[in-house]
Amino acid sequence: SFYFSEEIFSTVVRPKHIRVRDRASLFSLLLGLDGYTVSSGVIDEEVNGENIISVPLAEEGLMHIGYITNNKMHRSRLGQEYIQALEQYVGNYGRHIKLPETKE
Repeated sequence: SFYFSEEIFSTVVRPKHIRVRDRASLFSLLLGLDGYTVSSGVIDEEVNGENIISVPLAEEGLMHIGYITNNKMHRSRLGQEYIQALEQYVGNYGRHIKLPETKE
């Protein structure tokens, strides 16, 4: 659905679009074609390598990033550690980022 698009500038007209559905294909195209994509900027060099980098956009845009929980289940220890790691990353590197209120 358009409303759940990861691309915050998806309505901007560009001469060419290449759509991929998996990270491996995306990274191969980015490196092979000297391309770009718009994303949250949460990049890990250890996982993605040193050639995939995050560059802040010159334009202003708002991207909502979240996660879905099931109120009938408790988050696992690993799930909780993952959320804490994301919050720490955002706290260290995020600009103009507001974390959602958590309900415990």
